[in-house]
Amino acid sequence: MRGGQRVPRLERAVNAAPGETATLVRARVGGRTCRTTNQRSARHMAATGATANTTATATVTYRPIRRSDIDAIVEQFYRTWGVDEPGDPAISRMTSSHFTLHYLEPATRGDIAEGPDGTFMGVTLTRVAGRPTLFDDTADELARIDAELDATPEGAAALARTNAWHALETRMEDDIAINSRCQGELELFLVAPAARGHGVGGTLWRRMLDHFAAEGVERYYLHTDSTCDVGFYDHKGLRRVAERYAKDHADEPAGNGEDVFIYEGGIEA
Repeated sequence: MRGGQRVPRLERAVNAAPGETATLVRARVGGRTCRTTNQRSARHMAATGATANTTATATVTYRPIRRSDIDAIVEQFYRTWGVDEPGDPAISRMTSSHFTLHYLEPATRGDIAEGPDGTFMGVTLTRVAGRPTLFDDTADELARIDAELDATPEGAAALARTNAWHALETRMEDDIAINSRCQGELELFLVAPAARGHGVGGTLWRRMLDHFAAEGVERYYLHTDSTCDVGFYDHKGLRRVAERYAKDHADEPAGNGEDVFIYEGGIEA
């Protein structure tokens, strides 16, 4: 959890694959952060079983998202990035719900990692253009949360800051017309502390790429910022295609003064 009176920045921590450095990604409309990185010892988890959409390792199962997973995602989001707002600590939980639902609304696939006892260990939410979204009522639930936030001055201020960030990222996308050439986007990548040492982040990343390939995606993108280990994306072969430096926009600060980037990647045939 981030300390201090700060706007939740919506960053998604990525638990590194074996031998890699933990990092983060930011979805289209927000961010989250983990300021420290970890080097994992090289080890691999052997698959012990699989179905068409579910894969089991020795300790972790990967499966499609269910509606019943949403509360666990919100709770982990709050534990990872929640920041108590002045006047009402409940605002942080509501903003965690807002961010989760905001990423979920356009998502066409959700990939859940869970432990042997059903413990939430991680998730990716991705979007493929032209595919049906996961849940039809997500927009209505998001509107309900936003109405609750807007009902108090503190909540309304938090919502306004969040929406300003969303608008900034949308402008960055439009400026480079990235949606005209990319068919896929990583909306949310969240890994729980309990997953550390199991290669969950790396496995979720590889499963995402496999999914994009199966869907015919040739290009995909994600948002990130200067609080993240952006070298992770260079290592993965992604290219920085947009950047916005806070020092050049003192009249329109984003979040807590982060530099903001868009990275683009390709899917190997």
